[in-house]
Amino acid sequence: MLIAAGIWITETNTNITITQYSIHNPKIPAAFHGFKIAQVSDFHNQQWGDKLIGLMEGEKPDIIVVTGDLVDSSHTDFGIAMDFINSALKIAPVYYVPGNHEARLNRYDTLKKQLMDSGVHVLENQREWIVKKEAKINLVGIEDPDFFERSASDNMQKSVSTTLQSLLDTNSYNIVLCHRPELFTEYVNAQANLVLTGHAHGGQIRIPFIGGLIAPDQGFFPKFTEGIHSQGSTNMIISRGLGNSILPIRINNTPELVVVSLQSYT
Repeated sequence: MLIAAGIWITETNTNITITQYSIHNPKIPAAFHGFKIAQVSDFHNQQWGDKLIGLMEGEKPDIIVVTGDLVDSSHTDFGIAMDFINSALKIAPVYYVPGNHEARLNRYDTLKKQLMDSGVHVLENQREWIVKKEAKINLVGIEDPDFFERSASDNMQKSVSTTLQSLLDTNSYNIVLCHRPELFTEYVNAQANLVLTGHAHGGQIRIPFIGGLIAPDQGFFPKFTEGIHSQGSTNMIISRGLGNSILPIRINNTPELVVVSLQSYT
């Protein structure tokens, strides 16, 4: 029994699940019908070798987004991170927002320079227009709230809301990259259309019929750990992530590559 459990845990920690989402919205231009986004989150210097890159190549994404914690602040290795990034750049353009682990790094500026020198689009409270056949969508990147100067959580939430409001375009389809799923209310209030997040690691240990056990900044039995959450005009997708940090293993919680396909009504 123990041997079987050990084999199962090993298998689920060394494999990657691809989760596909199709997102429909009247604001998505016809030129972007079928536009595919591969999301990598919470990589944490995990050494996947060719496995992750092979899966991404098979999906043929139009862009790749990295939603924070590319590295781990407790065992930082820029070499592993950049090996992955340089391989990913051969597949599609890469857009990156930093997570809370990057916020802890004394050498984050060094990592940022390496990413930008490689051709990564680093979005720190910035937006970029993605243009296709004269149509465009608005891609917004919000740096992790740990970068914000704050003395209380309500100030942090206000800072995120204010930043979002300044970057979203009400006449366009808006995609937001941000590490934190627990800020769902702020994304909804700002009327972001699609938000791609991570941070929760799927709850680390997933209990059948209950969900994740624990997540940073949400505590035990967190609400936002995986999947798609929708309210009003906002869809938020939470990646379970691809690496680990404080806890070295996952249980009932396979690492995940998220692939999102945009679907136009026209």
